Amino acid sequence: MEPVYITGAGCLRAPGFRSLAEMLGGGLSPERENKFLRIEDIPPAPPTLKRFKRQSRAVQLAALVTGEALGEAGIPVPCPDGDKVAMVVGTDDANLDAIYKLNQEAEAYGVNNTSPGLFPDTVLNVTAGQTAIYYGLSGPNVTISSGSATSIRSLQYAVDLLASGSVSHVVVCAVHLAVPEIFRDNLRYQTHIESAASLVLSKQPLNGTGLRMSMKTRVNESRADIIEIEDEELIAFAALALKENDGAQPCRLKIGSAAERQYTVELDNDVLTEDA
Repeated sequence: MEPVYITGAGCLRAPGFRSLAEMLGGGLSPERENKFLRIEDIPPAPPTLKRFKRQSRAVQLAALVTGEALGEAGIPVPCPDGDKVAMVVGTDDANLDAIYKLNQEAEAYGVNNTSPGLFPDTVLNVTAGQTAIYYGLSGPNVTISSGSATSIRSLQYAVDLLASGSVSHVVVCAVHLAVPEIFRDNLRYQTHIESAASLVLSKQPLNGTGLRMSMKTRVNESRADIIEIEDEELIAFAALALKENDGAQPCRLKIGSAAERQYTVELDNDVLTEDA
């Protein structure tokens, strides 16, 4: 398989989300037990993002981190070659706030008197769709929801999509939001510390910078060689690794989901010079 490069990244995290240095130690975050930490202060949006404040929190967060990632990758927006840029969003909970609010209105006013403005956000793939509309990304648009394997499978899908040759870039975005309290007793997998992170995956490195990424099936690999973290941290980990890597030091990392041990993600900056 041809190499894939992370050429841009954006990341927003709730207080308590682990730093890159803390995640390098592997394991589960000590902050996760019985805590649901939210991103309370969403940064202001650029004026190009119309009706931003009317969007759901999921769309707002996805749009902000995706805009940051596209800017780092040097992709102009609205994208003139939007049909060559795909959007993959991994999320399990982006629509739960809207479902809860719609149910509250139905109970208070009757099912025929609920706000029609709430309904679109009850559909899980609206986050990917609206974010792509904001930036003119008209390539394939996909939403992945797979519980404790959502992030790792979103990455794998994005890599496969890029390898298909139908697109030149794939934006892969993970949106992990705290579950409304009413649902917490009924959902097996729940986000404990909110985050939103986007990566731009490209076929070529950007001006000799970035990280080379490869997805590999775990075959006879020792767990001691893999940094196992929570699935919801994987894409944020890669985003922070790109942002905190200045290229001066070799960076070779092998990370994986502690819950889904089918794939590993390998990040490497020491091959960019020879590939560029």
